[in-house]
Amino acid sequence: MFNTHYQNLAEEIDRAAEQEDETALRLLLERCLDEQEKAKSVDKPLLYFFEGNCHSALAQKHSANVEYIWSWHQSERVAEILSLRKAVADEAFKEVDPLIKAKIFTNLGNNLNQLGRFVEALKYWDQALTIFPNFAMALGNKGQGIMHYAQSLYDSGHMAVLTFFASEVLYKVSEKNTLWDSGSHPDAEAAFKSYYTQAVSYLEHIGYDYDYDLNQWPLGESGEERIYKTWCLSQRLFLSPLNDVCKFSVSAQDVLHLPSHKYAIGETPRFPNYFNILKQEYVSARFMLYQAIHRLDSHYSDRAVLLLDGADATQFGYRTEQLKAAYRIAYSLFDKIAIFLNDYFSIGMNINQVSFRRIWGTTKNKKFTLHPQFENSKNWPLRGLYYVSKDFFDEDFSSTSLPEAKALAQLRNNAEHRFLSVQSYTTQTEGNESHSYIALSQLEEKTLKILSMAREALIYLSLSMNREEDIREKSKDPKLSVPIYAPPIERGF
Repeated sequence: MFNTHYQNLAEEIDRAAEQEDETALRLLLERCLDEQEKAKSVDKPLLYFFEGNCHSALAQKHSANVEYIWSWHQSERVAEILSLRKAVADEAFKEVDPLIKAKIFTNLGNNLNQLGRFVEALKYWDQALTIFPNFAMALGNKGQGIMHYAQSLYDSGHMAVLTFFASEVLYKVSEKNTLWDSGSHPDAEAAFKSYYTQAVSYLEHIGYDYDYDLNQWPLGESGEERIYKTWCLSQRLFLSPLNDVCKFSVSAQDVLHLPSHKYAIGETPRFPNYFNILKQEYVSARFMLYQAIHRLDSHYSDRAVLLLDGADATQFGYRTEQLKAAYRIAYSLFDKIAIFLNDYFSIGMNINQVSFRRIWGTTKNKKFTLHPQFENSKNWPLRGLYYVSKDFFDEDFSSTSLPEAKALAQLRNNAEHRFLSVQSYTTQTEGNESHSYIALSQLEEKTLKILSMAREALIYLSLSMNREEDIREKSKDPKLSVPIYAPPIERGF
């Protein structure tokens, strides 16, 4: 799999982890960091993987600590995510041994899931299973992740379907050809089997119809609509938890909304209105992206528009403006989600100061303090929403951010407040502080990324409210006594 030197390093890390030798692990971590500085480019992803394993082993000392598991400050887990992301982002990752790739994707999924990023975690488990469809740890953890996702839902029908898919995935762990990466894992096997038993028992209890056709819904009245919805399904862009586990037509509906919730007597029932706006802006941005990607012909609004040739390969037209607008709309959803949180969780921030970066706490002398309303909250989807903010809106774009986070933020600033030219192809044309360039293909890719993250955030927002309503119900706050069951708006088509 790799040369003797790295084989020895891997074995030393495994041995220190088994012995729970924190001193040895920290020395090995330093060794990984030192070797990254002098290693060949092709070896760096492997060393990032080893670095992540050191952080993972250091986190094991907290595995039985319930307070740490619910903590929003899991530094070792966050450090492992960053290490694994560096491995995936490295140009040499494509040369990495397939089994190591599968392990990296699986470990990323596991850690993101623990932090509440279960939607994103599913994508990484699926990437591991694309390499090895029978990879046991990816199958088992994906099955567990879907089970937890199902338990977070307010819709019992969706809960049943997700549990069914969880059972299908967990069953595969017990098949004879299952690939265990380094021998048997009796504890993991037992845990996966337990989850499978729970899933089957639940499905039997509710009388789940295993023969129910999840692909019986029409995708639209026209060929164009069917193509659009098929694209949305393939990109996992429908606001439906079902689209995270399947691409059947049952998933091709934007059915996610808010759970039933309560208001104090005399309080305005405003949150469904907030979510309506968030949702409509999202689906509109999604369609704008689709049109921009698939519409190759010129639009009649571009006819007889006099523009000068800047000799810089810039492409003008309605299509590129749709794409830029879709990016701006999708990015703007995050600050509106922050306003929702400020109101619903009674954070008390001045409306003019609310942003998705600032809503979670305060920073003083470069030290971040989480808001007390969140600090002790055992709200898994809410913690996931917090870590979405750390990905895209971390102040210095370092500790937990996506490798491309700073570029995504700068792109939004350029599209919103400066001059952004979209080029037909990448050139060596240099921009300046006022004027920047981006290739059409890159803008499409980044718009899809930010839209996907907006979808993830909207799911966490809805499900965190569901969890919070359950917490408030158990607290039996007498002020929250007026239930709201908002009926859907009937569309005229």
